[in-house]
Amino acid sequence: MKNKNKHNSSLLNGLLYGLASLVAVVLIASVANGVSNGNMFKGSVLSLFNKIGLTDFDNARPDVGIEYVSLRKTTNPSDDFDYYKYQTTLVVRNYGEVLTNGSLVISAGENQKTAFVRNGLDGLTLAKGETFIFEDYEVLVDGKLNYATIDFEIDLKDQKDKSDDNNSYSLDVFETPVRIESLDVSSFEDDVLEFSYDVSDGYEDLINEMGIEICVVEGDIFEEDAKKYAELLASENVFSYYKLKADKDLWLDEDFSCNELDEAKLEMDTDGDFGFYLKAYGDDENEFAASNFLYIPVQNSLNRAEFTKLFTEYTGLGTYKDGKVYYEDVSEEDWYFPYVQTMFNYGLLEDNIEYQFSPAEIVTRQEIIEPVLNYFDVDLNLEEGAPHFYDVSADNPYFYFAEFLHSSGKAKTLGIYLHPEKPLSSYFLKYLIDEFDATQN
Repeated sequence: MKNKNKHNSSLLNGLLYGLASLVAVVLIASVANGVSNGNMFKGSVLSLFNKIGLTDFDNARPDVGIEYVSLRKTTNPSDDFDYYKYQTTLVVRNYGEVLTNGSLVISAGENQKTAFVRNGLDGLTLAKGETFIFEDYEVLVDGKLNYATIDFEIDLKDQKDKSDDNNSYSLDVFETPVRIESLDVSSFEDDVLEFSYDVSDGYEDLINEMGIEICVVEGDIFEEDAKKYAELLASENVFSYYKLKADKDLWLDEDFSCNELDEAKLEMDTDGDFGFYLKAYGDDENEFAASNFLYIPVQNSLNRAEFTKLFTEYTGLGTYKDGKVYYEDVSEEDWYFPYVQTMFNYGLLEDNIEYQFSPAEIVTRQEIIEPVLNYFDVDLNLEEGAPHFYDVSADNPYFYFAEFLHSSGKAKTLGIYLHPEKPLSSYFLKYLIDEFDATQN
């Protein structure tokens, strides 16, 4: 029995001696490391203990987190390498205790490379609160995409990090030109809008394999300055709509509802305006190719009374308090009286021998060219043989004004056809005013 107790006691003493020796070695190494770095007992012991797992003191650990990430594009897709390439600037900060020679790794997803973040030969050393800027890291984005999210993550491999809440950082990437390009209206008949689009050369199979969706939003959520007027001749009227360039914020707007695209057409609700674009997702919902936007307003036609109100308000002309109303069918009780009075007294409405204004009569497109040009006091001198709209003949009473409009370089959206006798819409009137107003400003 005594021999057995003696054996157990010897074993216990051996274990205690071994542990004491290990602690001594650790302390000696720590002190030596601290002395050589000029930081004796200022984190070096704790870092070493942390590396070998001899401490679990939360407050004694380093806490390396991502403070900021930025990207700088260095390469566009090419035939040989169909990827966008970006140089990364990573700023890390140590929010905890001293980190000595830490093995910190940065990654950006499964298809990206990893890299060691270091400021010395043996790893990363950071005092408490210290930052380090790391730029030796590149990421790639598939060339067929217009939008992607890159998720950066850091991992302290050889030590226990105090917290991993600050170890990730996401950036979104927005690139043009769009891969689903030339989205446009092709026809509008019987409340059915048909549209067309193309896919960038070399991306047809990839985009079609991804599957195209149409994303629609009700109402007008678009900035006025971003809209570019466009029009298309329909069976009865000129169909007005707007084109808008690609926009990251609009692509991510949750008001859009997206569904698989079966046919390039939409049933229109004539009582409401809407906008739409096309999208094709990549490997997940955080990356996609997309198109530009189209905004389709409710179509309208203006009568003469409505025309005077819109013209007066949109140009900022105001209302003319004095003067005389020329027309016998306009009285002071009529809601449109101040607008008609104003435009007439400014010389923007024609005199007619019948003294009739005909407020309910629909205005044609050709009729409003003269008042627009006169309002902006445009010099109407033209050289002989100036170009003109193909559908406005020389015997047309509005030929001279239409000819100047065409040769002025304004209203290029119209091309070579004015469609002079088609009803005037509010969108066409605003477009012409904007064309000349931009010159005045």
